[in-house]
Amino acid sequence: MAWMSLFGPLGRARRRAKDLLREAKILMRRAAKRLPAEQQFALDQAILQLRAALVRNEYEAIVDKSARLEKLMGRFLSSYQRASWLESAESIGYAVIVALILRSLVLEAFKIPSGSMIPTLAVGDQIFVNKYVYGPRIPFTSLRPLSFAKPKRGEVVVFVCPIEPHEDYIKRIVGIAGDEVAVRDGVVFLNGAALPHEPLGTVSHWDKDATGEQWRAFSARAYRETVGEHTFVTLQDSDIRHHAADFGPHVVPEGHVFVMGDNRDHSYDSRAWGPVPIDHILGRSMFVWWSWGHDGARFNRLGTWID
Repeated sequence: MAWMSLFGPLGRARRRAKDLLREAKILMRRAAKRLPAEQQFALDQAILQLRAALVRNEYEAIVDKSARLEKLMGRFLSSYQRASWLESAESIGYAVIVALILRSLVLEAFKIPSGSMIPTLAVGDQIFVNKYVYGPRIPFTSLRPLSFAKPKRGEVVVFVCPIEPHEDYIKRIVGIAGDEVAVRDGVVFLNGAALPHEPLGTVSHWDKDATGEQWRAFSARAYRETVGEHTFVTLQDSDIRHHAADFGPHVVPEGHVFVMGDNRDHSYDSRAWGPVPIDHILGRSMFVWWSWGHDGARFNRLGTWID
């Protein structure tokens, strides 16, 4: 039966033979042209004979030719073998390097620590950020030798805070270079025109207190807003006494963007410390890949696309 050939003696012999062939290929590549011609010939013949036995699917021939190849490898290639711990360390090293390159240039995971982007992002959401979309940055610098897409109004971006360079923040771009931004009674004005501000009623959400330790429930008024190509929901405190102060007008300088949190009365953003240099932007938010809230895992948020 097929399963017997897969898991029985013949299957084990075939797997062992294939492992030997792969190992021989690696060791012969390391030896390069340093092997004497007669040793190279003997190994090549043993490899061809083992491959032929595999094609014929003959158990005894596979075992015999495997033993012959293994014996020749021990005689001629043992000096090119590396300790298993060194092989493992090398593999781990390569994996770490690839992961660091991906993290620096392509994709990185971020955890949402505060409620400034509620309801778009909840405290405890873990998201992926596309770091390649605006052009790759040289690791540990703000230099971006290649520039691709430009940051646009409405995009949710992760950036290095201008006044706290050791902190990465996440906010929504409201204005780009040359835009005039103002806020009056909770309504954002862009270039003199109010952003659409459709009331959706009162909603409840969970946030953490100022210490970041205790969960608390709160109610707020929700509004549907649109800026650029993005439509999203923002929050304003139900208690007018807690509303953020009016702001602006402020013209966004060249090479900068103006950012705000969607939880408008509880966001530390460009209204407090000014516009963000484009060079500080690390990437654009993509989607939630994991989320842990006040009541544990929030599976309903997994895969939520960030708009």
